[in-house]
Amino acid sequence: MEILLQILVGFVPAVIGFLAARSIARTRLFLRYGFLRVLLGPYGRVQIVTPSIEVAEFAYAKDGCRLTSRGPRNVLFMPMAEARAIAQLIDLLRKINRKATIELVTAGAQDPRMPTFSIGGPSVNAYSAGVLAAGFPDFRLEHPQAARARWGGMTFEAQYNAADELVRDHGFVFVTRTSRQAPCVVLCGVFAFGSAMAVEALAAAGRQSPLAALFRSGEKGFVAVEGRVIGLDTVDVTVEVCRVLPAG
Repeated sequence: MEILLQILVGFVPAVIGFLAARSIARTRLFLRYGFLRVLLGPYGRVQIVTPSIEVAEFAYAKDGCRLTSRGPRNVLFMPMAEARAIAQLIDLLRKINRKATIELVTAGAQDPRMPTFSIGGPSVNAYSAGVLAAGFPDFRLEHPQAARARWGGMTFEAQYNAADELVRDHGFVFVTRTSRQAPCVVLCGVFAFGSAMAVEALAAAGRQSPLAALFRSGEKGFVAVEGRVIGLDTVDVTVEVCRVLPAG
């Protein structure tokens, strides 16, 4: 009995320490991402509008032969970097609210009553195209004719190396409202890596950062980020521009 008591005496402080550490970590997380909690407010459901590319058929190798395949129309394809961006965004939203329902939807199924994150630019996401055309008409993506975007007299140019590989991209965050006044955030890039950089910048933002201040303001806004691309990875992502814009 005495041995059990000693074990219990030693076990209780360990449990208390574990719970205290977990509580502190959770509090720090809430403080860091408070700007997103303010944005999402009382909403218990969030939707992510996914990008997609129409692929009528694709080639693959089997038993030394080159074959082609046609899939069902509802089997969608998207750029790998933007799929990674969606996964990172879901992880971030789960950290903010573990009980929130996160729905992946296509452009035509977006519900304007719900907070909306739209991944990918106009070439792969019709919903993003509509939001940018209506709310940010001065923004121009000159892809595929050129590897750049323009906004407010600024040019954001992607870069290639001698092997025709992308080595630098730019990402963009557009903060606005849906037609039913729910929060709406479009995250895209010159190329798909830029979309991933936009989400990465959102996840890395500290509570004192300009990006966090923009989200807390509840105003319409524009953010541009840039970073290097090494293979399939994005590194050294930094915020270039962060502006609150006039409503309308």
